Amino acid sequence: MKTEQELRKIFGNKVSALRGRRGWSQEELAERAGVSRNTISDIEKGDKFARPKTLVNLAKAFETEVYELFKPKGVLPDKPIDIFAEYNEKVREKVEEIGNIYIEKMKKSKFSRSK
Repeated sequence: MKTEQELRKIFGNKVSALRGRRGWSQEELAERAGVSRNTISDIEKGDKFARPKTLVNLAKAFETEVYELFKPKGVLPDKPIDIFAEYNEKVREKVEEIGNIYIEKMKKSKFSRSK
């Protein structure tokens, strides 16, 4: 099983790779995600894990889903939850919590638009 540190490293590498493919600086990504450049730097180094709101904002900036930010290179699961199957229980619980927050925000967003 992978540790939380390994998950932070995978996440940081993914953020760095996605940013690099777009030709964005850390400052530009930070602006798009509504965080500081230092936060992006810490995330990319694996020193810091993103808060739920930051995860959602990063996914929006990259025009992808939150779970894609955790997918190790070369992994093509049938279901998004399969990405996290090899992580320990504590990490899986945290990811589930983040996922639930994201889902609730999406429900509220769709609900507020339909009024």
